[in-house]
Amino acid sequence: MRKIIAFGALILLINACNFNSKSEEERLAQSYCGGCHEMPSPSLLDKKTWEKGVLPQMALRLGVEPAPTMSVYGELSTDEIIAFTQANIYPETPILSKEEWEKIVKYYLTNAPDKLPDSSKNYPISSDLTLFAPKTDVPDVEKLPMVSMLKFDDKTQKLYVGTRTGKIHILDAQFKRTDSITVGSAPSDVHFNTDGSLNALAMGIMDPNDKMTGTMVQYKKAADGKKWDSKTLISNLRRPVSQYVTDVDGDGLKDMMVCEFGFHLGQFSWYKQLPNHTYQAFQLDALAGARVVHPYDFNRDGKLDYFVLLAQGDEQMAVYYNRGGGRFEKQILHRFPPVYGSSYAELADFNGDGNIDILYANGDNADYSMILKPYHGIRIFLNDGHLHFKEAYFFGLNGAAKALAEDFDKDGDVDIAAISYFPAKPQEGFVFLENQGNLTFKAKTFAQPRQDKWMLMEKADYDHDGDTDLLLGYLERPPYHNAVNQSFRGLWVLENKKQ
Repeated sequence: MRKIIAFGALILLINACNFNSKSEEERLAQSYCGGCHEMPSPSLLDKKTWEKGVLPQMALRLGVEPAPTMSVYGELSTDEIIAFTQANIYPETPILSKEEWEKIVKYYLTNAPDKLPDSSKNYPISSDLTLFAPKTDVPDVEKLPMVSMLKFDDKTQKLYVGTRTGKIHILDAQFKRTDSITVGSAPSDVHFNTDGSLNALAMGIMDPNDKMTGTMVQYKKAADGKKWDSKTLISNLRRPVSQYVTDVDGDGLKDMMVCEFGFHLGQFSWYKQLPNHTYQAFQLDALAGARVVHPYDFNRDGKLDYFVLLAQGDEQMAVYYNRGGGRFEKQILHRFPPVYGSSYAELADFNGDGNIDILYANGDNADYSMILKPYHGIRIFLNDGHLHFKEAYFFGLNGAAKALAEDFDKDGDVDIAAISYFPAKPQEGFVFLENQGNLTFKAKTFAQPRQDKWMLMEKADYDHDGDTDLLLGYLERPPYHNAVNQSFRGLWVLENKKQ
C-alpha cells in the first residue's frame, strides 16, 4: 500500500512539475484557447497569419474586442439573433483581462515560425495514372461551373447534379439531361425513396451564414409524368449538408438524421416521424460544422450507431451510440485544432482485420488562415478492435476536400481517391492512392490534369461493367464578378478501365 501511495504521489509531482514548467503565457493559452476546442499549437501557422488572421478572431470570441454587430446580426431574424446571443459566440463582457490577452498574443507570436515548412516534396505524385480515363464528351449542366451536389441513384442508374442556382439536373447513363427539379437554393444531398420520390436537402444560403433558411423537401413525379409535386418535410435548417433516412426508434416510421453545418451555429439532430407524418427534432449535438453522417454498428449490439465529422471550430470525429428508443450517447474519437480544416471522412476496413477504420481528409482553407499547410492531407485511423482509433497513415495533400475508399483496381485491397479544392499545383487536384500493401500507397494522377481543383466526388459503376468509376464536381467560389476560367468544368467523369 505504501508503494502505491508513493507512486501516486510521484505522478502528482511529475504533473505539477510539467504544469509549472510551462510559461504563464502558455498556461493562459491552454486555459482560454483550449477550453472549447483542441488547443492550436503556435507552430500550426506563421506569425503573420496568427497576427493578422486568427488572433483578431480569437479576440472577438473572448470578448476582448467588440464584435462587429451589424455584420453579425444585420440580416438575422429576431429568433436567430436570440439563438446567436444565447450561444455567447461574441461575449459582451471580456472573459479575460487585457493583460492576460496580451500574454496569449505574445505566446503565439513568439513561438510561431516565420514561415511554415513546405513538405510537398515528401509526398510525390507520379503522372502515370492509367486506371481511369477521363470522358471527353460529357457536357456541363449549366453555363458556369457551380455544382453543389453529386448523387448517383443505383436503382435508376441516373446521376443527380445539384447546382448553386437551386436546380437538380437528372442525367441518364450517357450523361444527357432528361429532367430537372427547381429546389429554390443550392441542394446538398438527396435520399432516394423506394416509391420513386426523393428527399432533397437545400442549404437556403450556401455561403457561410447562420440563417435558418435550409429545407428538406420531398419531390415526387406528378401523375402527368411532367412536373414534380413537392412537400416540405422539415424547414428552418441552418445550412444542412448531409442526411440519412432510417427508422431510428423502431416504430415502423422512417426518421432522419440531419447534419446542419451552419457557420457559428449548427447541429446534428434526428427527426422523428410522427403518425401524422410531420417531424419532431431531437438535437444530439449543438456544435456547428456537422459535415457528414455515416451509419455503422460500432459496438456490434445490433443497433445502428452514427459516425459524424464535425468540421467547424471544435473539429472532431465522433460516434453517437444508439442506446435504443431514440436515445444516444456520444463518444469523441478524435479532436483536431480549429485550423485543421476538416473536410470529409468515411468508414472502411483498411487492414482487413474485420474492424472498421476511418479515412479522413482535411484541407478546408477558406476562413482566416488561407495559407498552405503541411498538415493538410489524407489520413487513415486504424481501429484497434476496442474502438480506439490511431493515426496509421498520412499523405500530404494541400487543400484536401474529399477522399473515398474503394478497391478501385480490384486487387483485393482498399485504394483511395482524393480531390483538392485549395491545391498548390495542378497535380494535386485529383490524386489516386494505389494500395501497395501494409498501408503504403503510390500517389498517381494524370500527365495533363483536366483542371487543378474540385469540390465534390462521387463513386459509382455508372457503365455497369463491374468496376467503380468516379464523378467529380466543381463549384466556382465567390466573388462572381471575377472572370471564371472558361476551361473549368462543373462535371468530370473518370471511367475505370480495369478489365
